[in-house]
Amino acid sequence: MTDKTPERIAIPDLQKKLKTSKKLVLIDVREPKELAETGIIPGAIHVPMKQLEKRIDDFQKEADLVFY
Repeated sequence: MTDKTPERIAIPDLQKKLKTSKKLVLIDVREPKELAETGIIPGAIHVPMKQLEKRIDDFQKEADLVFY
């Protein structure tokens, strides 16, 4: 796996990538309370920030990961 430097992505660019990329995985790192207040992002995988380190190997090595 090649380590990539994290970068910010604008919402319109993310929306475009979600429609066109097969490798993109959207991971919602908000806590359950936050999800209850604002709703779940369609198509996202929910992994609270506290669990992220334990679960990072659950994702394909070739995937482009986007964290929200």
